[in-house]
Amino acid sequence: MAGSDRLEVDGALERLDAALSRLEAAVVRPRKDDGELHDLKRAHEAMRAKVGHALADLDGLLEEFGSHG
Repeated sequence: MAGSDRLEVDGALERLDAALSRLEAAVVRPRKDDGELHDLKRAHEAMRAKVGHALADLDGLLEEFGSHG
């Protein structure tokens, strides 16, 4: 293997090792506050409900316009 190829491989392996270290640290890192997670889940469910209602309204409007067209 040529010297420059070897340097590229070594650099790639170092970057991969650094990425794996970051992933490992993220897995081991303590989770965010459970209260914060609960708040995010509630906000997500509220957003899903709003979007669901908006889509239902749009479906109703499309049906109404379709029946008048």
